[in-house]
Amino acid sequence: MTSVKKGSEPLENLSSEEIADLVRSNEALDQEKARIIKEEQEIKKIKRRKSSKERLRRLRKSPLEVINRLLFFIFIGSFLFSFVTVYSLNSTWFFLYVISAFSCILYAPNRQALKELIAAWPNIEDLLKNKSLWK
Repeated sequence: MTSVKKGSEPLENLSSEEIADLVRSNEALDQEKARIIKEEQEIKKIKRRKSSKERLRRLRKSPLEVINRLLFFIFIGSFLFSFVTVYSLNSTWFFLYVISAFSCILYAPNRQALKELIAAWPNIEDLLKNKSLWK
């Protein structure tokens, strides 16, 4: 039973200097751990700042994109304005106007042209940037 007691008390045979060294090394380890945690928190803050800047960067638009969106909204607005104007004049003409508008959109050659226009839309900026096309 005495061997069990000695095994359970590992600091029993150490001198006061050795115990003081252990306490100092333990404190140094605690300080190192606190420093590492603080550095990790600072790294996380920096990453959050960078990610917020990237989110704001995505909100910035080129002048071409701004003009493109303005023209799109003007087109949609004028289209809706024409519907409202025709409806206010006469509901029969409005019904004929709606049929006419959708028949133009759904007409097969126009559908193909719309598909090609939509497929080419992202490439318009690339075409404008490519100076060899303008020579």
